[in-house]
Amino acid sequence: MRRLLMKASLLALACLAGWTGTAQAQNREKSWELNPYVGYLTFEKTEGEKVLDDTWDIGFRFGYHWTKHHLIEFGFFGASTKNGANDLNVDLLGGQVNYDYNFFVARRDRVVAFATGGVGVMNISTFGFVAEPDAVGDKVEVTYNVGGGVRFFGGRRAGFRMDVHRTHFSDNGVDVNYWEIGAGMSIVLGGTY
Repeated sequence: MRRLLMKASLLALACLAGWTGTAQAQNREKSWELNPYVGYLTFEKTEGEKVLDDTWDIGFRFGYHWTKHHLIEFGFFGASTKNGANDLNVDLLGGQVNYDYNFFVARRDRVVAFATGGVGVMNISTFGFVAEPDAVGDKVEVTYNVGGGVRFFGGRRAGFRMDVHRTHFSDNGVDVNYWEIGAGMSIVLGGTY
C-alpha cells in the first residue's frame, strides 16, 4: 500500500510539472505559501557505516513572503527507517524554521530558484528487541539545514516545487548527516501584485 501511495504521488507531481499557463508575480509581497511534499532521505556514512537506512518521507511546509525575495518558512515531516547495526526500527518526526531567499530566473516569474537555511528539532523514536535496553526510547535533537530548490509556476496561484536540503544533528555524540530530496506543490495565497 505504501509503494502504491508513493507511485500515485509521484505521478500526480509529474502531471503538475507539465501544467502550463500564463504566470505573473507568484512570489508576492505579504502572501502565504503552502507546500505539501514527498521526499527521500539519504543518510551519509559515519565512521565507515550508515547509522540509518535511506527512506521516504512526507511533509508539509508553510511560509510567509514579507517581500518577493524574502520568505520565512515553517516545515514538518515524518519518516520511518531502520538502524542497520542494531536492527531497530526508527521513527523520525521533525520540525524546522527556515529563511528562503528567492532568485527570479525567468520572465514573468515563472521559474523561481531559492537558497534556504535554518534550524529545527527532531524527535527520534527507536524501538525493537535488543540486548541493550538503553538503545530503545525517545530523544529530541537540534538540527541544522542548508539547501536550495526551484519552483515552476503554471499559474498565479500554483506550481511545482523541488528542494534539496542537507541536514545535520548529533545523536548521543554521533554526527548524523543526511540529504533530503523533495518534490511537491507550491500554492500561493493572498498578497499584493
